[in-house]
Amino acid sequence: MGQVDLTVEDRVAVITLDNQDKHNAVDAPMRARLDEIYAAVETDDDVRVAVICGAGGKAFCSGGLIDGYLDRNAFGPQGTGVPPIPRPWPATKPFIAAINGYAYGGGFALALACDLRVIGKSASIGPAGLKRGTVQGAQTITRLTRLIGASKALEILLLSRYLDGQQAAQAGLAQVVDDADVLETAMDCARTIAGFSPWTVAMTKKLVYETQHLPLDEAIAQEEAIAAQAYRRDDALEGFSAFNERRKPKF
Repeated sequence: MGQVDLTVEDRVAVITLDNQDKHNAVDAPMRARLDEIYAAVETDDDVRVAVICGAGGKAFCSGGLIDGYLDRNAFGPQGTGVPPIPRPWPATKPFIAAINGYAYGGGFALALACDLRVIGKSASIGPAGLKRGTVQGAQTITRLTRLIGASKALEILLLSRYLDGQQAAQAGLAQVVDDADVLETAMDCARTIAGFSPWTVAMTKKLVYETQHLPLDEAIAQEEAIAAQAYRRDDALEGFSAFNERRKPKF
């Protein structure tokens, strides 16, 4: 049985998937624990950003635990089906995937569900659904298409193609770094975001996710309304005052 560990440091939650014998595949207890952690991160005022990583450095997450699915008769005409793993959105706080090693199937979906991804050069990520005789699911198709466009998404999905770190970066999916630097780079990104106003970060996420498929005039109107609201908040007064006074703002 695997586990999911949660630590908090400098307003950053680090969520570690730990099932190393199975390439950090997520079993049923881990899935339940992830749901608990998602809720805890969202409601904890001491947490501003979350980083998800895999224990051991050899795998981020290889998806759901297939042995467990087979034991539960998840597949076939009388099957119970496989519940999805990822779910950061509609979380208001940013999630960053720190990807070393494998991120296949549901692990790929979990990485796509995060807002930012940092990937090692020798990592390998991609969908596994067609290889297993099923539709990828777990929000992968929808998220991948919105992240990189239909043409590139179809290439990856229909060929069931795995990408290394450089290929993932070229596709616009991740920032690529040396394998040894993945977690620290993700943490640097998290600390940067954690230093901003939580409300403005949440609204920035909201605008990206909720306006990308609106008609242009509606999207602009929603952005302008939220930006106008932001200027009337104490955060803006502090931010611009700090700039004038040549000091770091305190949000």
